[in-house]
Amino acid sequence: MTRKPRVFLDTNTLVSGIVFAGNERKLLDAIIDGKIEWVLSTNVIDEANAVLEKKFPKHAVLFTLFLNLVRHEKTPKSKYKNSVKQYSKLVNKKDAPILAAAIEGNVDYLITGDKKLRDLKQVKNTKIIRTRKLLKLEKLAEESANK
Repeated sequence: MTRKPRVFLDTNTLVSGIVFAGNERKLLDAIIDGKIEWVLSTNVIDEANAVLEKKFPKHAVLFTLFLNLVRHEKTPKSKYKNSVKQYSKLVNKKDAPILAAAIEGNVDYLITGDKKLRDLKQVKNTKIIRTRKLLKLEKLAEESANK
């Protein structure tokens, strides 16, 4: 049996999957189906909650249910807070905690639509890519379409 990819979603990717149909929803389906190990941080949870409550209030409850029902691993702030400063040299200050949490969470992929983050391509063992590329690399798009 092959190892499941460990994946960290940035806030925009997560919110898009909760609110809209499309590749991000397919990615969440793969997480629900247990094909991906989902890693996230309290930063992402808090940010996603704030965005959903402000812009998509009906989906905020759905997000809470999703977190309660779907298996995930949290990278504790204590594990990545000391490396945020180091990563803020690579990306803007707002994105540094996301990058730090993903890397310290030992994920294979950081999924983001943020071009500045994606331009890094890879930091340590973490590849930084779009949702569509992950679906293609892990052959998840076809499986999700066949549901």
